[in-house]
Amino acid sequence: MSNASRLEGYPVLPRELKAISDAVRSAPGPPVPQLLPPSKIRVADDGDAELIAEWMNRPHLAETWEYDWPVERWRRHLKAQVDGNYSLPLVLGIGGVDRGYLEIYRAAKDSIADRYDSEPHDLGLHGAIADEELVNRGLGPMLLPKIVASVLAADPSCERIMFDPDHRNTTVRGLCEFAGCRFLGEHEMSNRRMALYQLDRDTARKWMA
Repeated sequence: MSNASRLEGYPVLPRELKAISDAVRSAPGPPVPQLLPPSKIRVADDGDAELIAEWMNRPHLAETWEYDWPVERWRRHLKAQVDGNYSLPLVLGIGGVDRGYLEIYRAAKDSIADRYDSEPHDLGLHGAIADEELVNRGLGPMLLPKIVASVLAADPSCERIMFDPDHRNTTVRGLCEFAGCRFLGEHEMSNRRMALYQLDRDTARKWMA
């Protein structure tokens, strides 16, 4: 069976909504966060598929993301994001070494949109640290304020950033609480139970110059 045949039946972007209002549809694609050296965030491309697939098949990410897909499915997933305006795949570099994967997306175009009072310019953020030994070592609390400040500055119409970790993901839930997010409850989704958090622009002003 060919790779293409094995991938048939899988939606390329399984969380993207198609039935959305004109206001939501007209919202531009998410901005790329800008960080100061030695950290850097860049848009991922097809050439990153093998690296990201290897990361996401590591046990700690396979459990929390459930995106432990083959390389070809990752290649399609990355390309579809770059080609659209719903989500952007990003690679986090620290000191010149690729260390993590992020997705920044328009939350009103995502499956979480009906779980809260979504607005067209809302953003959502997912993050994954590739090396398990770096998890819970302070990277999240160090980088999240900088990422949040950058994207809110880039999109003045965005009033909040959403986070929707798996309900068992204590690391991300702790990070959301550290950031001052409001907890909007746990919600049953099609394939998981997620914990929904909202970070308001007013709360994040402490990080914005």
